[in-house]
Amino acid sequence: MKKRFFTGLIVIIIFFILLFISLTPLSPFYELLNPETGIYARPPPYSSGVSTFTIERDNRSASVTVYYENCLGFIGIYSNHNWSLFYEQGYLEARYRLAQIEIIKAEATGTLASIIGKSELSSDILSRELLNCPVAREEFQNLSRSSYTYMALSNFVAGINSYINGLTYKDMPLLFKTLNYRPGDWNVTDVLAIQQSFLWENTPANFDPLYFQYALEKMPENIVRALYPAYPAGIQNPIVPYKCNPSVYKETGDINNLSLYTPSVNITGNLNFSVSRCLEFPSSRSFSNDWAVNGIKTDNTSALLANDPHLTTSVPSIWMGFQLVSPGMNVIGVVFPGFPGIILGHNRYIAWGATNGQIQETYFYAEVSKGYTYLSYNKWLHYKIINETIDVRGSSPYHLMIRIANNGVVMFNESGTEIAMDWTGMHPTYEITFFLNIDRSRDIKGFVSNLTKYFKVAIQNWAVADSNGNIGIYPYGEYPIIEHGDPRGILNGTGISNWIGFVPLRYEPYLYDPARGFVFSDNQITVSDNYPYYIGWDYESGYRADEAYHLLNSSYNINMDKMKSIQLTVHDYTTNIFLKPLLRAISRYYSNTSYYNELSSWNGNMTINSTAATIFYFWENNTLNDTFMPYMEKYNINQSNGLFNVSFFLGPDDMYHGPLIEDLVNWTLNDPYSRYFDNPLNGETRNFYTIALTAFNQTIRYLNERYGGIPAWGNIHKRYLVSFFGINAMNTMDVPAAGDGNTINAAYGIISDFGPSWRLIVNMSRPEDAIGIYPGGISENPLSKYYDNNFIPWNNGLYYKIMPENEPEVFRYE
Repeated sequence: MKKRFFTGLIVIIIFFILLFISLTPLSPFYELLNPETGIYARPPPYSSGVSTFTIERDNRSASVTVYYENCLGFIGIYSNHNWSLFYEQGYLEARYRLAQIEIIKAEATGTLASIIGKSELSSDILSRELLNCPVAREEFQNLSRSSYTYMALSNFVAGINSYINGLTYKDMPLLFKTLNYRPGDWNVTDVLAIQQSFLWENTPANFDPLYFQYALEKMPENIVRALYPAYPAGIQNPIVPYKCNPSVYKETGDINNLSLYTPSVNITGNLNFSVSRCLEFPSSRSFSNDWAVNGIKTDNTSALLANDPHLTTSVPSIWMGFQLVSPGMNVIGVVFPGFPGIILGHNRYIAWGATNGQIQETYFYAEVSKGYTYLSYNKWLHYKIINETIDVRGSSPYHLMIRIANNGVVMFNESGTEIAMDWTGMHPTYEITFFLNIDRSRDIKGFVSNLTKYFKVAIQNWAVADSNGNIGIYPYGEYPIIEHGDPRGILNGTGISNWIGFVPLRYEPYLYDPARGFVFSDNQITVSDNYPYYIGWDYESGYRADEAYHLLNSSYNINMDKMKSIQLTVHDYTTNIFLKPLLRAISRYYSNTSYYNELSSWNGNMTINSTAATIFYFWENNTLNDTFMPYMEKYNINQSNGLFNVSFFLGPDDMYHGPLIEDLVNWTLNDPYSRYFDNPLNGETRNFYTIALTAFNQTIRYLNERYGGIPAWGNIHKRYLVSFFGINAMNTMDVPAAGDGNTINAAYGIISDFGPSWRLIVNMSRPEDAIGIYPGGISENPLSKYYDNNFIPWNNGLYYKIMPENEPEVFRYE
């Protein structure tokens, strides 16, 4: 490890010199190579065990006890005052993750180019167009100085600043030494801007309507209906099915007013939006699992909860683990660096987890413009203008003019039409208050009260379980309502398709203690097909959800061990659907071969020693492409339109689990001779079996040519932790990995840097016995033994008791 890293340091230095050769001043070489203070300096020793001390600030003093469990990736903080607890949390986040939180802040505030250079200008432009800072400033102005939120945020940033102001060059992060950059003070608005960035990155498929516009314009309506039904085809197990809560379905809604298969407008030219590569904080590829079970399913009357958000698995991790104890609070879990409190975790009374709701929260509008005015409800209105100057390291400042209409911000594109984006996050909300308050919640009712009041944007499927044995799931937030047009593409911007409000809370989907004894979400469709409101359409295809539903519905006497086995399962549910038809398709030609024998005796588990898993994975991809690529070619859907990049246009493995594979499942189960299997390019008659055989031939030929035979799945399917900063020399090694993108224990793609970023399992009868793990380690320093120490244990399916038996008395539940 150390040898690899020292070699990597040289690579990093050369990389930055080449990248920033015109961006002087870099750190002088004599400082960088100084063995005492430069890049070869050993990381500062982290504290261990227990430390108790006094914090004094603004004529106040408080006692603080810190319990270091660095090997677990957790730190416990106890204080006899709330303000000092958040102060110490800020100090420790800066101490362990300074470079990470600084880069996150710069990305959120649109100042990344001033640190890195011109390569990050597109990121800064997007952050400015999203109005992160103006919204954050408005939130700060509206925030009562006597509120709990202000107390927490102001002391949190004071702790960060205390660490920064005491920082010596020796202890400066390697990245900053190389860039000759010294961080400045933080303020509350910075944290609120990070909140905005967090919300954007958790808004799913935020630019999808721009890409789907090409399908609406280029494909006939009957093809759009066949390939892209507004309600997903195939097997569906909704989060809130009609039979479990019919009360939220009793409304007229807006769905019948919309035209979901034809374009609202036609755009000439190439949209070619300048979409930033924003840092993964966390990635908007948000596929996750959570579920909770109550006494109907458990081995006693308790409620159990499990959660594993699937995000980028990076070093440093996108999580830090804390236990926070102060008057009225004893909570443990994980938080995104740059935030105070706990985001996912539990206290004595309640546990919670989240998956992305996959709800559409961005709407796009073609404006009718004339100079600096636009047409709205038959009136010409002036755009609101914001002029921004973006500092760019090594280059001249970039001047940006942002135009804002009453239906969103005009985004740069090359079509010749002004396109505005409206997003639910473009006005003040206080999700950070929600996180701070739920850390102190005592039951599901209190949790939901805070959820409905404060969490509006980036809708999550919040699974909850409490110590009274109750469970629930709540995809609450702001669901926009429009009266006309096709929100799956670009809407008419003259007013007729503007938002007219949000779905009333009483009709938002939820479940509380359902009779079946469990709630769950794996990013599948939220509701049944008779839900009266349009809330989106491009969901994760649902095969993780199908597997979870099968396991939860068929299991009883569930305990912690059973919860672990569900969370770690690597059974691919699509094998339940495709394996028998595949064997039928190939039996005439392959029945006496090892390929056929391996598949016919296979249980569908994507284990590292399975060759059948390798065959099936490549066959499924080939079948999908062979079925639908002719449609892409027929209707000229090309890479500039999103081909191979978005889920509905044959995106990569970590994206393709969307409508096309659902079509394939639907046709295979219900109409394997569907006319939509026919080749639209030449009229060739095809069916599932002919395509399956062709794809199988391709698979066997490819694997033999590429690998000289059929390799075991773990020989080609690997995981690694990718550098958060995008520096390859700071990645971890890759290791064999089970699972794939359809398994609950997911590892997307062939070489995966995306999957369960945090695992938690809690029995609310004994929450002190909760187990969890996140990959990587608590430190961002590659020379630290806590940089990636939990990668292999995590990959091997191990868990830690996150409240150790030997922790100090003040951290234990009463």
